Amino acid sequence: MLLVAAAARAEDEPATPTPVDSLGGDLVRAFTGPSLLWFGGAALGTALLSPTGGDHAIRVAVVRHVEAPFYGDAAYYGGYVGPAIVAPGIYLSGLLARDPSLAGAGSAATQALAITVVTTVVLKVGTGRPFPLNGGNPRAPDRLEHPEYARDWSPFGFEGRYAWPSGHTSAAVSIAASLTAFAPDQLWVPAVSYPIALGIGFGMMVGDHHWTSDVVSGAFIGQAIGWSVGTSFRERQERRREKTAKTPGIQLVPLLSGVRGCAIVGVF
Repeated sequence: MLLVAAAARAEDEPATPTPVDSLGGDLVRAFTGPSLLWFGGAALGTALLSPTGGDHAIRVAVVRHVEAPFYGDAAYYGGYVGPAIVAPGIYLSGLLARDPSLAGAGSAATQALAITVVTTVVLKVGTGRPFPLNGGNPRAPDRLEHPEYARDWSPFGFEGRYAWPSGHTSAAVSIAASLTAFAPDQLWVPAVSYPIALGIGFGMMVGDHHWTSDVVSGAFIGQAIGWSVGTSFRERQERRREKTAKTPGIQLVPLLSGVRGCAIVGVF
């Protein structure tokens, strides 16, 4: 018996996700609701560590007891290059493989990264916190004898004081959070991505590039934005799947012998 599939189903195929999908709505969601708890944690952690001397004390302990210059440099440079390659790389891989799920994961990671980077830059300029070295010589014998640096803030100073929050940490965590939220059933995703992201953050401390509160706040901000965006992309993908599953199948089939014409069968 001859079966002819209807072409009507083609227009109901789910569209491939892109990094700009529902950008406006995702922006609102990233800075409202549960995300505010993470932003509040970033502010609270800094308020506890910066003025009390906690930042300085931890810096001194890490620099004196963790001598790993290669690790610090690897985290510094890797924190720049890694996120810029990983997030769009996953998206492009999904496009090439024609895999909507992979493209969705890459889209979520790319959008989360972009929002996080912009947010981090605005906060860096707005707070004006100096880096631990404050422009000094990293080999100076008195480089660890300036606790006042940890308490110094110059909002909108535009003087190269852009320590808070750590952009390396916020970017890396945003990718980890977005991928985890997008695919919560894939346990290997957080098992791999979060240790890498937090390793980059700790490397910023080992290399004396950031205060502890810079790293903690960066992680909280990245988590807030990444988890929110990843969740939004997952929910949209689930709705697309449900719509596709409900799309009726239509076929044209010949009638029984002796009867001329054809019949349309399917679910309507």
